[in-house]
Amino acid sequence: MSPRVLILDANQRSALAATRSLGALGADVFTADTTVQTLAGTSKFSSASLLYPNPAETPLEFLSAISSMTRQHSIDIVMPMTDLSTMLLVQCPEPLPSSVKLACAPAAAYEALTVKSDLIERAKQLGIPTPTTTTIRTREDLREFSLEQKFPFVLKPSRSRYFHDGRIYATQVSIIPSPRELDAIVNSSDWLDHIPGMLQQFIPGTGAGIFALGDGEKVVAWFAHRRLREKPPSGGVSVLCQSMAADPLIKDYSARLLQSTNWFGPAMVEYRIAPDGTPYLMEVNGRFWGSLQLSIDSGMDFPKLLVQLLNGIKLPQSESYVLGRRLRWLLGDIDNLLLQFKNGPLTDGSRIKAIGDFLWTFFDRASRQEIFRWSDARPAIYEMRQWFRALR
Repeated sequence: MSPRVLILDANQRSALAATRSLGALGADVFTADTTVQTLAGTSKFSSASLLYPNPAETPLEFLSAISSMTRQHSIDIVMPMTDLSTMLLVQCPEPLPSSVKLACAPAAAYEALTVKSDLIERAKQLGIPTPTTTTIRTREDLREFSLEQKFPFVLKPSRSRYFHDGRIYATQVSIIPSPRELDAIVNSSDWLDHIPGMLQQFIPGTGAGIFALGDGEKVVAWFAHRRLREKPPSGGVSVLCQSMAADPLIKDYSARLLQSTNWFGPAMVEYRIAPDGTPYLMEVNGRFWGSLQLSIDSGMDFPKLLVQLLNGIKLPQSESYVLGRRLRWLLGDIDNLLLQFKNGPLTDGSRIKAIGDFLWTFFDRASRQEIFRWSDARPAIYEMRQWFRALR
């Protein structure tokens, strides 16, 4: 019997990837978000587009709506795709029927690795390199301990989001380049009134990550990619990425970390690679990632594997996938090109090179379109309409 899967956050590209993956396998997929018209909801593999309240503004109403949906549509699996929806469902799973399975880590493991202060302590115990870190609890702590820091340093909240006064608030990481900017950042960091933070050594270098799927005992699937172009060009969301072999040392560190919590479900483990080659652990995200379609195209179908685990199927460890496969988010790539023309190219070469690189990707046989697929074209049409509306 095919499972009935409710995929949340249906405007995310990862939600579209999961909808296509599971729908093609015969699952009955329902998509849901805060708007009825969504990217994943326009896919031919979406049986219905459902609506729920904004989880940041009314988290309790959101949880109640998800509970109602699962009962009304006899849902077997709920698959959250963002940090916000995952956090709420992990921490408050009680409203869901007991027969419904959450496609993410259980609360204890999730808290252990997504609360950044706890993550750093665990990593130290496991021998995983981390930036030098000082815990702070007030704005006064920040001012006091900043005198001991070498600029630049990083101000990082212990949580990406927190609950206060009936709402969910987002936080942000700040790089403090010099004493001159300190007061402005202290005054704007309202989250310090509610949750602890950390002062961390700034690690120069480049970012790196690895993607994993745990079965509660071990990691059963690995994947890695490199970002070739991003939006904005200086660093951000990947618009062109390429599958690559996982770095053995990063994989070893990540396996230690995930298996120390008996991790179940997807995880993205992020590092900063210092100039001397040392990978420093930055954070763990307990959800699917934006470029999920690349892993599926490369032969590592994480949504399929996760549903198999939820159905009690034991999976062998696997890290075999196609290397050198590329995935292009076309509209994001167009935005990247426009930003280079507006601000001047931030990569090596001239604007002519930027245009050449952009055009060449159309002829690159190793590259696939993320959103546009001939077999399922409506999401691309929907996205294009939304993109043009945003230009007005």
